[in-house]
Amino acid sequence: MTNLYNTDIEKSILGSILFNNETFNEVNDIINENDFYSYVHQIIFKNIKKILNENNVIDDKILADELKKQEIFNEELLIEIMTLAPLTTGNIKDYAKRIKELAVKRRLEQLLKKNSINIAEQDTFELVEALKDELENINKENNEQFKLANFSIIENKDIEFILKDFLPIPKKAVTLLSAKGGAGKSWLVLQLALRYINQNPNKKVFAWLSEDPLFATKKRAEKIINEILINDDNIQFCDIDNPNYKNFEFLGSETRPFHFIEYQYKNKKINSMFYKLKYTLKEFDFIILDPLIAFFGGDENDNSQAREFMNLLTEWADKEDKTILVVHHNNKSTAGGIRGASAFVDAVRLQLELLVNEDNNLPNGYRKVSIIKDNWGVERILNKKEIEIKIFPNNLNVNVITQNQNNNIEEKKQEKISFLDL
Repeated sequence: MTNLYNTDIEKSILGSILFNNETFNEVNDIINENDFYSYVHQIIFKNIKKILNENNVIDDKILADELKKQEIFNEELLIEIMTLAPLTTGNIKDYAKRIKELAVKRRLEQLLKKNSINIAEQDTFELVEALKDELENINKENNEQFKLANFSIIENKDIEFILKDFLPIPKKAVTLLSAKGGAGKSWLVLQLALRYINQNPNKKVFAWLSEDPLFATKKRAEKIINEILINDDNIQFCDIDNPNYKNFEFLGSETRPFHFIEYQYKNKKINSMFYKLKYTLKEFDFIILDPLIAFFGGDENDNSQAREFMNLLTEWADKEDKTILVVHHNNKSTAGGIRGASAFVDAVRLQLELLVNEDNNLPNGYRKVSIIKDNWGVERILNKKEIEIKIFPNNLNVNVITQNQNNNIEEKKQEKISFLDL
């Protein structure tokens, strides 16, 4: 079996630095002390780095004096290091890359051994995601620590949006939509999903409208298509039975939502169901979660926990190319603003607010959507800070409809849906 270390190469790298200090920068860009197999070599490299940072120069005598102070000096080892120094002439980078390669392989070996101990007892999706995270960390460490850039190498790009000609929402990012109760949030996000399918027939949308039963969502979708979208010349599919609408899949109140992060006392853990959800939605492009509190398991007023939750979604959006829209409740007080921690807003680059038409100053069925936070330039695209959108079909008494739907929920006994049946 081939050894996953080479102490001779390690010694020759250390000796080369002592022989020619200029080689340190070439090596330091590739490896760090933890990449050395020998613990003593790790200590020596760490001391070389420290001395060079302080004095800008080092040789075998300076190093020996420092090691003697720490009572770890080994004269025989230092002689071996200086003897092997000429081996690296012209090959210092190649030698450093070899040390890095062996270090990575040792980490992989440790990772596989660690996760094989009780593999039969571990949740499959949780194990796979944990391995992916570990492998990604190893891959990052195997690359340059800092990939510095300058203007000449940066490609000019525009921020990409979906629904740019209606209500722009940035791709590969999390957007927050908030409103007070009764404003029509579910109606709006459902219209956004249907419009997205019309503009992108080959894309897929998922919405977890956890407060509404499935049949109510279908009825709303029919009304939106038949009474709102049909009047838009850009809408292609004006029949809910059109095959393209099969690319819009959703869950309702029949499927109990779960907390993406579980908090128990001072401990936290990403719920294995979150990994299953990500796997289920790997082919979906636009994801809607309504409301936020159904999936957030922490203290709503804790900024640290709110940031952890939002970072989880942001990472999902960025790494897997998802456009995520999260629906949240506003405070009931007249002061307004979102409910809970400010970190929910701090973590996003676009926050929209659906306003209640308290003064009845808008046409029937219309609501205003206001841009509260805008780091992506949506206001410039729309050329206004507020836009009016027809949310409800004509002559719809929202309060009556909501009460009827609540009655139907009690009367209609629907089979509970298992998440694994998705």
